[in-house]
Amino acid sequence: MNNLFTKEVFDTCEICAYHESGHILFAYLCGYSCNYVELINDKNENDFTSIAIINYGKDAHPASLFIGANANLDAFKNFNLAQRLECIEVGRRIARIFLGGSVAAAVFKNKGDVHIPLPIQIDFTDLLKVEFIQQVLKELSDNIDENFIEHLQDALYTLGNINVWNTVEDMATRLLKTKQLNKNDIEECLDDHGIVYNNAKDESFITE
Repeated sequence: MNNLFTKEVFDTCEICAYHESGHILFAYLCGYSCNYVELINDKNENDFTSIAIINYGKDAHPASLFIGANANLDAFKNFNLAQRLECIEVGRRIARIFLGGSVAAAVFKNKGDVHIPLPIQIDFTDLLKVEFIQQVLKELSDNIDENFIEHLQDALYTLGNINVWNTVEDMATRLLKTKQLNKNDIEECLDDHGIVYNNAKDESFITE
């Protein structure tokens, strides 16, 4: 993992907006949805944090084992084969969502150019989540290492589609203007750009 990413804390309003827009776009591409996103200004104009409340739908329970408050490796150890296979697929989707946020921020900082040399900077919170997911998938896959470079390349390839990148830019612009978007606002933006998605209907988790 360390040869792919370096740690970074995204603390400016504009980068936060792209970061969250990336999370949201990839959540929808993975079959989930987003109930709410907000830029939070705690101190001054250069000290923003952000949250997105992602709805994982029917995958809410396995998602909670990866990113919920009580997520830990022991929760997966006694799973049968069907449960393991389900969690492997969910884990891969969640990793894509967390990488999508940081990759979108990196592409924005690179002036929209997806040709970014490795290592790529990834938000510290995202890095912790992705590293934990990698641990779990290694445990569930009989210690076969997940190739997360494929997830990274997939995120960059996806954002290389001009319509997808325009959607991220538009969502980030809307978020910068209002500092918050609800589910209807988000899906209006996706509809405006012809992004096809399914609505998740179940529990939600916060993605920072």
